[in-house]
Amino acid sequence: MQAIGNREQGNMSRRLLAASVACLSMLGLAGCRQDMHDQPKFFPQRGTNFYADGRSVRPQALGTVARGQEDEGSYYRTGLINGAEGDGLPVPLTADLIERGQERYNIYCTSCHSRTGNGRGMVVMRGFFPAGNLHTERLRSAPLGHFFNVISNGYGAMPDYQGQVTVEDRWAVVAYIRALQLSQHATTADAGGAKIEKMEDVEKAEGLSANFVKEWDLPATAGQIQKSQVMAAPLPQPMPQPAADAAKPAQVSEANPKSAPLASALPAGAKPTAATAAAAKTEASASVPSAAAPHAAAGDVANGQKLYTANCSVCHQPTRQGMPPMIPSLVGIVARVGAAHIHAQVANGSPTSKPPMPAFPQLSNENVNDIVAFLAASK
Repeated sequence: MQAIGNREQGNMSRRLLAASVACLSMLGLAGCRQDMHDQPKFFPQRGTNFYADGRSVRPQALGTVARGQEDEGSYYRTGLINGAEGDGLPVPLTADLIERGQERYNIYCTSCHSRTGNGRGMVVMRGFFPAGNLHTERLRSAPLGHFFNVISNGYGAMPDYQGQVTVEDRWAVVAYIRALQLSQHATTADAGGAKIEKMEDVEKAEGLSANFVKEWDLPATAGQIQKSQVMAAPLPQPMPQPAADAAKPAQVSEANPKSAPLASALPAGAKPTAATAAAAKTEASASVPSAAAPHAAAGDVANGQKLYTANCSVCHQPTRQGMPPMIPSLVGIVARVGAAHIHAQVANGSPTSKPPMPAFPQLSNENVNDIVAFLAASK
């Protein structure tokens, strides 16, 4: 009797377990509804039958203005006036604006340009492309729209920051850059009578190492040399032009042996042989430049070097080696493409190259001739 009772108790337990599992399964199935999965919604770039035109992405409603469209193309949003970089600050200049610009500058710009703006930031010191020195005469006299344009669209190896920095913050950075430039050449009158201290004096007072605030030398890497080496390099001299009467190679013949360069080496009264005549021809042709050889363009080489350093060296390097494959080398460029091509590139830029090359409308034809002369004279 006891065994029968145990069996009935075991069967009852199994039935209860099966019933529990069935109930849980029913609850689970009841909870797996497809409403959230099958809800009506629009998919990007797909059509729909909800609207009569079959488009899920709706066009802008007539009579409305999207955010940012109210002044699209204005100086405030482009830094340009009729396609040229303008000057002036389109926002009120306040201490808060300068402070905000300093904060954004320290976040986005110091890694390359450094906190002092000398272009010797930490990533540059570790081999990245050299950055522009904000304290050069060219950038100190550049209009404010230039800095806004560069921040928005990039320049040379510098990428654009319009996705990271808002329009308002870009103008704040521009204002701070100009304040940073002025701070290095400020007078007592500029500071409202406040005491102006030289950085060298602050350097000593803070116990910093000698020349701490000076420009730092970059590590010499491929395609780069230190600034001290660039300044010490002798100025290339123009290529000597051949004399007008040397344009034609000397003619050698048995009838006129004295016209050959080797005639003087023959014994008196000796008649040159075919071998000596051929040797004379070889020497004469080697001593006269080829008529097809390219000559340096007419221009001032010294001024061309100054213009190149101010406008071209930031990308193509002081050595003219460039940074291939991004930025091409200019060594031998005059012989390869000719002066006319260089004039066109400087005047129009190369907007489709990667990175794009800007145009240089500030350089006159005479300026470009000087640059071409410098490039042609450099080896």
